[in-house]
Amino acid sequence: METKNKKCNRRSIRLQRYDYSLPGAYFITICIHKQKMLLKIKDVQMMIRSVWSSLPDRFLSLKLDEFVIMPNHIHAILCINIVGADLVSARNKADLVSARNKTTPISAPTISRIVQAFKSITTYKYILGVKENNWPLFDKRLWQRNYYDHIIRSEKSLNYIREYIFNNPIRWEFDKENPQGKMDDKEEDFWKEINS
Repeated sequence: METKNKKCNRRSIRLQRYDYSLPGAYFITICIHKQKMLLKIKDVQMMIRSVWSSLPDRFLSLKLDEFVIMPNHIHAILCINIVGADLVSARNKADLVSARNKTTPISAPTISRIVQAFKSITTYKYILGVKENNWPLFDKRLWQRNYYDHIIRSEKSLNYIREYIFNNPIRWEFDKENPQGKMDDKEEDFWKEINS
């Protein structure tokens, strides 16, 4: 029997039972709905960058790391810190078992809350840009429904992902989010490595 409400059939891509408010570093990718190239306009990029850089004012335990705006998506590293602590690597599975029994501070945001705030604020400001500055229209929503995340578990992985983000603009022709591009071995290796 087919259900009319397709929303209830959606599967979460988040790691089950992981507390995304735990201190750690997270690599995220947020894509424009239907891969439209709406982020090529300089004023749009300035708005995106401004909203992104203001997120730590809203989420006090948030520290921003590497960030890049591509024509149809963004890549970023977010760090959720214990107040007063430096970058903390995400916990491994053994740490998670003991962490489940501890309380997390109320002020610790989840990655989902941070992404939701970013999407909401940028959508509102983009709509203003459409009305006031004739920015290109978008179809029903600005951002794709979900986002990609990866829990960064080591300094080596953190530096590998930083390098990927930094070099992403010059490798646009191989980017997996480029509808006209074709992934090369280096791009495929990156995604295999961080998803293993």
